[in-house]
Amino acid sequence: MQSSLIRILPACLTEPLPDGWEKAPTGYVIEPMPEVEAPEAVIISLRATEADLLLLDGDKPGIDAFTLTEAVLAALPNVAVVILSSDSSPDRLRRAMLAGVEEYLIKPLDAVAMRDAIIAVASHRTLRVVQDNVEASPTPDGGGIVVGIVSGKGGLGKTTIATNLAAIVAKTPGRTAALVGLESGDASVLLSLQPKLGLLDMAGAAYDETAFKPEWLTHFTSIHRTGIQYFTWQGISTQAPEGIPDDFFSNTFEMFRRTFSATIVDFPLLSPEEAQTSLPLVDIIVVVSSSSDLLALKATKSFLEMVPPEIEQRVRIIINRADATDMISRDDFEKTLNTKVLATLPNQPQIASAAINMGSPFALTQKDSELAINLRVIAQRLFKLPAEVEEKPKRRFMLFS
Repeated sequence: MQSSLIRILPACLTEPLPDGWEKAPTGYVIEPMPEVEAPEAVIISLRATEADLLLLDGDKPGIDAFTLTEAVLAALPNVAVVILSSDSSPDRLRRAMLAGVEEYLIKPLDAVAMRDAIIAVASHRTLRVVQDNVEASPTPDGGGIVVGIVSGKGGLGKTTIATNLAAIVAKTPGRTAALVGLESGDASVLLSLQPKLGLLDMAGAAYDETAFKPEWLTHFTSIHRTGIQYFTWQGISTQAPEGIPDDFFSNTFEMFRRTFSATIVDFPLLSPEEAQTSLPLVDIIVVVSSSSDLLALKATKSFLEMVPPEIEQRVRIIINRADATDMISRDDFEKTLNTKVLATLPNQPQIASAAINMGSPFALTQKDSELAINLRVIAQRLFKLPAEVEEKPKRRFMLFS
């Protein structure tokens, strides 16, 4: 069934929103994005999330919601702004109207009235049409999800993306994350780790009754201070086995599903034969590409042709290091590949390089950067993370107007 998607960015909230406000009626899907606390990050976050509607709290101390609204609409005229406030004075209502606010909701808030007001505002716009639950990640039998990060050519930043996605999940309360580096060990550098053993040692170990059980993993993991459990292919003390059992990866990935909320696998460049055997083992395939040169686009197209047809629906594409000067627009990129792009990450090399020097992912150390904000949005979509990762006291409100 097709529905109209309303993507909403809450910003500068002073109170929790009422329970159930995002439960849309038939024909609509309301998708809340992670809340933005800093007013200076609102425009960046709107671009990153491609939100249709900004839900702005007008009671936030230290900000002028009407001036912020004017700035938002000057930068993004297609965004609708809804202000929440406990002040219903005529002067405030007049300022809201002059600033371009489309709805002014008076606190305390009621979930149903709030939802109806949002749909009334959004229904006058051209909304994206989606299949219900199209963004939802599959729920494997093991409980967790395995996401493979791949690319058609090297040097596109997939290891950096994999490492930061793992960090975001690991820092989310109630979630656990494994990062599996099947690449050349670049993730070890990003995390400033020196694993002694790797999965190659696991493959060479004698299979007995302890094999492929969660406690077996403790012998081969390195735990980063962010909470990431990191598995490399080959550690500094690895003894290469004579051969790798045919069922090694299928059994290992299933063990990761049973052990972690999310497992992010950083794959090396795959041959057509490797793609046919490896890709069906993961639940989501994230293909990293670039819009800066035709070679990356061509390599991505060639890679997509290697994906078995029965799992094409698992593919998500990310354009990394995008810049305003890129020769290929996002529309042209999507037309060439005949598929939609999940997200675009900006080209901010100084942020990535600083994170390498600190040995900690930039999604945590520079979380207010445009790059980190975009990645948090990607993580929320892939892993269905909660919009707010910090516990807040819950209170219910009733709306009147």
